[in-house]
Amino acid sequence: MSEKNSRSTKPFNGWPTDIGFEVNHEETEPVELKVAGRIPAYAAGVLFRTGPGGHQLSIKEGETFTMSHWFDGWAQTHRFDIIDDVRHGDRMRVTYRSRHTCDQFQAKIQETGKAPGITFAQIQDPCESLFRKIMSTYYVMTSPESEGKSSQNIGVTLQQDMPGWSGKSGEVTSKDHNLWIRTDHNHYQQLDPQTLEPLQTATQVVLHPELKGNLTAAHPQIDPNSGDWYNYNLELGGTPTYRVFGVSAATGEVSILARLAGKDILGAYIHSMFLTEHYIVLCVFNAYIEMGGMKMLWTKNMIDALYFDPNKKNKWFVIDRVHGRGLVDVFESNGFFSFHTTNAWEETSNATQDIVLELSTYENLDILKRFYYENIKATAPGARAYVGENSLRARPQMMRWKLRNVNQKSSAVSVPAKAAERVFVVSKADSAELPTINPTYAMKPSRYIYGCSDRADSVFLDGLIKYDTLQKSATAWKVHAHSPGEPIFVPDPQGEKEDDGVLLSIVLDGVQGTSYLLVLDARNLEEVGRASMEIAFPFGFHGSHVPA
Repeated sequence: MSEKNSRSTKPFNGWPTDIGFEVNHEETEPVELKVAGRIPAYAAGVLFRTGPGGHQLSIKEGETFTMSHWFDGWAQTHRFDIIDDVRHGDRMRVTYRSRHTCDQFQAKIQETGKAPGITFAQIQDPCESLFRKIMSTYYVMTSPESEGKSSQNIGVTLQQDMPGWSGKSGEVTSKDHNLWIRTDHNHYQQLDPQTLEPLQTATQVVLHPELKGNLTAAHPQIDPNSGDWYNYNLELGGTPTYRVFGVSAATGEVSILARLAGKDILGAYIHSMFLTEHYIVLCVFNAYIEMGGMKMLWTKNMIDALYFDPNKKNKWFVIDRVHGRGLVDVFESNGFFSFHTTNAWEETSNATQDIVLELSTYENLDILKRFYYENIKATAPGARAYVGENSLRARPQMMRWKLRNVNQKSSAVSVPAKAAERVFVVSKADSAELPTINPTYAMKPSRYIYGCSDRADSVFLDGLIKYDTLQKSATAWKVHAHSPGEPIFVPDPQGEKEDDGVLLSIVLDGVQGTSYLLVLDARNLEEVGRASMEIAFPFGFHGSHVPA
């Protein structure tokens, strides 16, 4: 589609955001940033970030192709080196570099004038025939070009040195471990972690031949003790099948832990899941894929093939990951949608075992529509439909749930499903999206949740928040017209309390049109340091801190 003039004259509430969605700049060589304050030495390491870096592309003279939705913007990965340099005394150094990683994907658009394959939400030509849609989708998903180093638009989450790929990946040109970029489609992209150059793409079939479905979670769960990681693979069709699997960090061995299929098990869009000491919990949220995925051949995107059914309940599947019992229990709750889980842990008392789960939720799928660029840019008229009271329908709400008395005896599943118990709900004003915790508390009872706030002061994220689940209170960081990204918690290795550490977040100053790496004390959300950039950093999704 071509770019249209659809802007108002002023950004909503004097809070500019547009530039954060329109960045096409990249720095392929490290650039030194100006550091102010005192970044603690334990924060030294590499902060990787990934997400969309712009959404427009010149395709012919005088014409611009535009991706419609934030989730489909051009994949770009970023590297911040936080350096403890003794030559600078107690002042840390920070360098920055970045690279777009979907060059072949963009080249295909320049050649054809349309996005190849199935996107998340690209608005398609309604006049194109069904046959043409199916054949173009089939071509992209099966041709050698679809396996090129930068042929896929992948940029949601990332992880260094993913177990299971060892010996099966392309040559790595740097001395660091491999860097893998993920999305909700069953395609992974390997990058050189130093230069960020694409090396190859691969699917989960490389891990195990049964993992042939097209959908998976962009957020696998990683055991912080063993390094093993877990995910699901969803094969759509007349009988959608979820294959929940684990990958051993020690051996690279891949095990199918459970196969979930049946008339009451529907294919759904599931972005993340839960992990505890003994279990994986897969919640099938109320975001169902119509016609077993066949509708996507017509819509050529996922969003128009999803539906929310208020009469259907969420199903919580509990899978044993330790003793090979497979599916051990099923719970149900009222229907809602979620992108991000926060934490989960087990509670054992008098020979009974409960599972506690925390996540950010939405009452329907309106949030997906909100993330169209025409609705999320501060100057876009469509954004006015998501401000004031109208914003409530698309703002996150954190919840804690409990699955009581999980079956510990066999693989027999109770029929009917048990009721999941909602423990508490946080107000939308105090809730967070892109939630995180101190990573040393993963799979353990945790008190604090950190994330980005959406208090309707902007058309996008408008602050950072720390929520105390014990006191039921919130602490906020907010500067008008400064839009933060996902906070990354870096724990203080000498700390004794859960909130001993710092948060790293990339913030856009919408008025100045430049960004900075913000470092906050996780105890009180007070600034301790920052590294200023001379450019705007694009609004992205997720990141990871790799200690020095």
